[in-house]
Amino acid sequence: MKSHFLSPGETAADADGRRQRQAEVAAKIVEAQTRPNSSYVVAGDMNDPPNSQFLAPLVASPALRLVDGLTNPTETRPAPADTPPPPVTAWTHRFKPSGQPAEYELFDHLWLSPTLAPKQTSSFIDRRTRRTGDGSDHDPAWVVLDL
Repeated sequence: MKSHFLSPGETAADADGRRQRQAEVAAKIVEAQTRPNSSYVVAGDMNDPPNSQFLAPLVASPALRLVDGLTNPTETRPAPADTPPPPVTAWTHRFKPSGQPAEYELFDHLWLSPTLAPKQTSSFIDRRTRRTGDGSDHDPAWVVLDL
């Protein structure tokens, strides 16, 4: 989904609105391609946390009833030391505004269909050992399913 990076002339409201429209379209596509008992995963870099109003058309859709697969993930190794430390393990993106404490957000999502959710046995976030220079500004996440 649309990042928080703003192009010249673009406002934060423009970016938020685009993410919301993308979530609306994604929800329509998933609804059209699935049945109530379908097993599927909606995954990706959503660039907003799970409780974002801009993602709500998808992640809080009453028709889809998606289940967050990353509510209590296990970290593969400790996060790099930070002051203050991350408040929870459910984060994949760290942003450090100048002169401010770091912000930790779960921007990478794994949503499970209601039929698939009971088959989840665990979830993980792989903590990178460096904060820059390794090809991504996000920590990878995954779920384990017993199919």
